Amino acid sequence: MSSPRLLVTALLAALVAPGALAAAPSRRPRVDREAMREAIDAAASDDGHYASSASYTNFLESRLRHHTGDHRGAVDALRLALATDDGNPLLLTRLGEEYARLGDLTRAERELRRAVLRSPSYYPGHVLLGRVLMESKRFARARLHLRRAISLKPREPEAYLVMAQLHLELGAPDAAVKVVEALAQALPGEASGYQRLGLALAEQGDTARAERLLVEAAARAPGDVEVLTALAQLYEDTGRPALAEESLARALERDPDSQEVLLAAGRAALKAGSVVRARAYFDRLLSLSSEPEMPVRVAFSYLAAREPTAAAEVLEAARRGDPGEPRLSYYAGLVHERMRRFADAAEAFAAVPPASDVYADARLRRARSLSLVGEHSRALTLFGAALQDAPGDVDVLTQYARALERGGTPGRAEAVLREALVEGPSAALYDALAALLHRQGRGAEALRLLRDVVARFPRDEDLHYVLGAAHERQGDLDGALARMRAVLALSPDHAAALNFLGYLLAQAGQNLDEAERRVRRALELRPENGAYLDSLGWVYFRRGEYARAVEALEQASTLAPDEPVILEHLGDAYQRASRVDDAAAAWRRALEVLTLDPESAEPPGQRAALERKLKALPTRAPDR
Repeated sequence: MSSPRLLVTALLAALVAPGALAAAPSRRPRVDREAMREAIDAAASDDGHYASSASYTNFLESRLRHHTGDHRGAVDALRLALATDDGNPLLLTRLGEEYARLGDLTRAERELRRAVLRSPSYYPGHVLLGRVLMESKRFARARLHLRRAISLKPREPEAYLVMAQLHLELGAPDAAVKVVEALAQALPGEASGYQRLGLALAEQGDTARAERLLVEAAARAPGDVEVLTALAQLYEDTGRPALAEESLARALERDPDSQEVLLAAGRAALKAGSVVRARAYFDRLLSLSSEPEMPVRVAFSYLAAREPTAAAEVLEAARRGDPGEPRLSYYAGLVHERMRRFADAAEAFAAVPPASDVYADARLRRARSLSLVGEHSRALTLFGAALQDAPGDVDVLTQYARALERGGTPGRAEAVLREALVEGPSAALYDALAALLHRQGRGAEALRLLRDVVARFPRDEDLHYVLGAAHERQGDLDGALARMRAVLALSPDHAAALNFLGYLLAQAGQNLDEAERRVRRALELRPENGAYLDSLGWVYFRRGEYARAVEALEQASTLAPDEPVILEHLGDAYQRASRVDDAAAAWRRALEVLTLDPESAEPPGQRAALERKLKALPTRAPDR
């Protein structure tokens, strides 16, 4: 068997020579340290022979193609290299890797078996063969090669890490932990095993094992930012924001300019109840970043922590600092809009120039904000301009009709929607028309209209959904349930229908197990949806599981701050969990939002219901 000694020399030369990669088809690849290590490993079994110039030239060509993603071309180059250097373990292992990257595990296994048969002590061949066999679900044989690799190089981490992954694939986390502990014993001070297994277990939700491993990794590598941030995320996910902040502060000692860590530390400080510390992190972050999106991320972090004033201050300061950046005005408008400060939102959106790529949306949002504060003439002028630019846009049409209704001309709004439906029927337009008719006391007419259109388009799941929502508005629970089931018969993964069905069942106190199953499936499809988490919390509430209800509803309120329905439900759960002060605070916040945005009431009598709940709370005796 020939030796790859010249491969090592050529590889090193190619990596340091200024013009060596001039023929590469794309940008210069990174230094391939793994290839260097494999070449050196292969050279250790030198028998005095040398690879031909053609062999190592083709090998280098294969690495260039590998780094540009051309794995088929890399295979061809390695085949040519092997033609004059048959049996070279480095070349065979690299060929196996390229086949694996192409998804051809059969050929990958064949070449790797050749490598370890020709060179039984070749560590990289055994490791990669173990990986390939593991991917093929042939775990017993994979374990044999990984054990062989570990025996060959007991102080090399890679085989241990693959073995730990194998045990995870088999659902044996305790065995995986033993593997990384063996690595730590063989290589004192080594943290990679604890780190990687800890991260993997954290992703799987195995927080107890993950925490133990990540704590050990942090002890062995005190300045490892990835370990510390992963540990912080685990603490945050398990409701320990103070520990999360402490871990992130340690990460910042090593990397004080990490913007993502500063942002995470600020959020953790807010959750831990310290606005002062959060402001320090955020101020540092904003001093480092010139991206207009960063003040928005900070502002929304403040909003999620119920600090709207701080959110507005951040964005207004960013606008003053860079008045020529239209996105800052746009984002400031979004924050004011979310805070229901519609006059401020309209002013911010007005600063977005027509040349900006967000102008169309800013104009539409400005029009809606003006309509909500009663400036109907200005709002309708803007809606008219938007319709001229996009005459068939359903979103513009529905918002224009709603503005007409607010302005006191519901008949004109109805005509706009009916004319649009003649031009191009859509579920959204039918929904807007049905809601308008309901608000005008014509709910029965809305139901007839929707039944007729569903009869014409019986396979349209969105129309069934709109009809179900109309039944719910009319108080017809059975009709709403039937239509949501019809949606799911047509589209089993219709997330909105899954959530609606679960919520309706919870409201009625019926089939709570089915309700939970439906809502959980909706959350699998849309995990960051606050309304769906609200439904899950409401299922727990109706079941009497008030602690779980509080947890889910607090998460929902974080994802969708200041939504009156979620705040009311959260207050209800707090009350049942004997947290009376928290209940009162949630209900009062819901009332504050409804004062700013009466249209967000759901149902329309929500404000009166909240006032009754607050009055019914026991009054505290004065301190003596």
